[in-house]
Amino acid sequence: MDAVVYIGHGSRRDEGNEQFKTFIESVKEDVPLPNQEIAFLELTHPTIAETLGKLIERGAERFLIVPVLLFSAVHHKQDIPEALQAIRSKHEHISFRITDPFGVHPNMIKLVVKRIKAEMCEKNAAILLVGRGSSQPGPIMGLQQIGRVVEQSLNKPVYEAFLTAAVPSFDTAIAKLKNQYEKVYVMPYLLFTGLLLKRIDQTIKDNNNFILCKNLEFDELMKQTLIERMEEVCYGAAISNDNETAWQESCHSWRRSNSSA
Repeated sequence: MDAVVYIGHGSRRDEGNEQFKTFIESVKEDVPLPNQEIAFLELTHPTIAETLGKLIERGAERFLIVPVLLFSAVHHKQDIPEALQAIRSKHEHISFRITDPFGVHPNMIKLVVKRIKAEMCEKNAAILLVGRGSSQPGPIMGLQQIGRVVEQSLNKPVYEAFLTAAVPSFDTAIAKLKNQYEKVYVMPYLLFTGLLLKRIDQTIKDNNNFILCKNLEFDELMKQTLIERMEEVCYGAAISNDNETAWQESCHSWRRSNSSA
């Protein structure tokens, strides 16, 4: 490919956007490909159109699109493809490959366990895994699947709750669990610092039964997972038909680099 575009959600808080940028800089160090840029879906700049426009002006034609998202929902299935199609309608010679989100990857489960173990010390304890929520079933089922594996790994009861658009709600789960256990370790399944994380903190900060774990926050395990998602496309596991030969040729440098590492 000619260029890689990492797409973040975007946050109203500069701190969250800076965390994303720092994470991507660490990824770029391990990806031997030219023209690696970032874009945001909303709330901040550069937008997808702005980043793609800049790269097209440089002569890029084949793009690896890397959505830095936890699960496949509206952003991955609809918003990003629509934005790319709008650009392609003006530049018919360009092509895209889109990677999968992090999903239910073993590294993501390891990261959740890592975050909880960093705080856990009580025997009579439970874990509350808190996701953003979605109107689509995929992210809900994905978080529940992660919860079941974490439960087996830590031998502690794990509950799931959601901040928006799904049940049980975070507030409902808090009300249910506050008198059932000596401690409840609240694990925010969120990528970066933002308003949702602040909401979780504000809700539980005055209740000693609840211990807030660190959110995912772009750990090395996430870096490994993101690069693996890119390799799946670059190595052909997720390549579609059009212009396949050109895409395979453009990935040779990455194959050679990895094989010699």
